[in-house]
Amino acid sequence: MILKVMSNELITHVLSLAASRRAKVLLVGDSSLSYDAIIRIPNYRGNEEGKFIVKVKEDAERVSKEAIVDLIVLSRVSNSTPIIVGINYGDEEMADGVAYKVHGIYAVGIRTFKRILDNEGVKFVKDKGIVRAGVKGQLLRRLREDRGMSLGDLAKILGVTRRTVYEYERESMEASERTARILIEIFSKDVLNDVNLRPRDEEVINEVREREDMVDEDIRELLPSFRLYSLMKAHTKVAAHSPSESYLVEDKRRVSNEVFSVAKVLGVGLALIESDKRDVEFLESRN
Repeated sequence: MILKVMSNELITHVLSLAASRRAKVLLVGDSSLSYDAIIRIPNYRGNEEGKFIVKVKEDAERVSKEAIVDLIVLSRVSNSTPIIVGINYGDEEMADGVAYKVHGIYAVGIRTFKRILDNEGVKFVKDKGIVRAGVKGQLLRRLREDRGMSLGDLAKILGVTRRTVYEYERESMEASERTARILIEIFSKDVLNDVNLRPRDEEVINEVREREDMVDEDIRELLPSFRLYSLMKAHTKVAAHSPSESYLVEDKRRVSNEVFSVAKVLGVGLALIESDKRDVEFLESRN
C-alpha cells in the first residue's frame, strides 16, 4: 500500500511538471504497461517538439528489460525519448543531475527530469557504479589556451597526467565525476557535453531483433514495406516503421479510444488491419 501511494505521488508530480510547461500529456493509468505517461512539449528546441515516453518506478533499476525494449521500439517508431523517472536506483537515492543507464536507456530522479523538461542538459552518466562525463575537447583546449595554461598546468590542477588532459581534448576519454566537477569550477559547465538521452539500442540489439522475428506472418504480408516490431506491454501488439511513415498496428475490430489517444500523442498513425479480408486502413496521426 505504501509503495502504491508513493507511485501515485510520483506520477502526479511528473504530470504536474509536464502540465506546467503546456505539454500535451497522456496518462496511461495502467501500471502493468511499459509506460505510464506520454509527454509532448511544443517548441522544446526552437521549432522542434520534445517527445518523451515515461515509465515511473520508485526503484528505477527494477524496470524489466521487456518493458525497456518496448520503450526503445516505441521511441524508434515515434522519434521520441524513452526515460524512466524514479526515486532510487537500487539501494541509493538518485542524484540530481545524473542519468543512470538501464539496459540502453536512462533513468533520472524527479529533479533531473524537471531539468530535462526545461531543456537543460544533463552532464553526468552513472553506469556500472561509476559516474562520468564527456568533455568538449576543442572547447577545453581553447579555454585552456586562452588562460595561458599548458597541458601540464591543467593536469596539475586536476590531479591527472598530462596525457589524460590530452585525451580529454581529443575526446577519446571521459572524465571522472571528480575531474568533471573541477573542470566546471574552472571553465563552467559548458565545457561538458550534454548526455544524449536517446536510447543506445545496441545494448539490447538482440532483443530488438527478436521483436522483429516475433511479428506474425500475416501482418508481414499486409505491411511488406515496413519494419515491424512486436510489443509486449503496450496498447497495441505491433509497431510499424519506414523512413517516411510510422504506425501503431491494431485489429480494426478491437481498436479502442485509448489506442487513438496513444497514437495521437506519439504523433504516429494507425494501421487498422482485417486479416481475414487481407485489408489495411491507414489513418494518419491526428495532431
